Amino acid sequence: MRPARVTAALGRLRGDFPLEQRLRDAPEAVRAAYLEVLEHWRQRGRPPEARELDIRALERLAALDAVAHQAQGLGCYPYSAAPGRITVSVAGRGPVAAMCAIDALAIPMLSGAHSQLEAACSHCGAALSLESGPTAVADTASVWVHYRPRRTDNTPCCTSLCEGITFVCARCAPAEHADYLRVDEADRVARQFFAFQRAWLDADAHSPGND
Repeated sequence: MRPARVTAALGRLRGDFPLEQRLRDAPEAVRAAYLEVLEHWRQRGRPPEARELDIRALERLAALDAVAHQAQGLGCYPYSAAPGRITVSVAGRGPVAAMCAIDALAIPMLSGAHSQLEAACSHCGAALSLESGPTAVADTASVWVHYRPRRTDNTPCCTSLCEGITFVCARCAPAEHADYLRVDEADRVARQFFAFQRAWLDADAHSPGND
């Protein structure tokens, strides 16, 4: 573990995609709709029906890039409604697609369950597999994460930044290159970046009316 690399990558990700800050600045009704979408994904592993949600709040969330309208439904970082190259199988549930490698590493924390991550090296195509759980990813030196610079267009994160955050095999990862993270480092970044989601979901579950 290289703490300085984790700190730098986390700061970079929060700068590239300030999801938490955008939501903290949003009206309460918008945050409530966000938690509804996120909790649906966490519990069911599939997107909610948009018609069942507050349409105005949903439009606001899409404008904030907190949710993404995808061909197969409503995506909500870290969950993708579009099939992708990275899947996470949570114990007792079916597999879900993740928006990117860092998003995939966050899903076991949000689910609070043992999970199996499957992907292919974005450089050579080799099959990659990881085990992870509520507190940490299983120790492995065979899988790394490549975090390429974000494109400078205004497209949603899922079609810009996410495309550049991929799993790679150790053979394809130059260890000293600043854009490459060991999987335990990327896991720490993922858990810190998405920690607010777990905290908000847990607080909402214990709020008056939800006990």
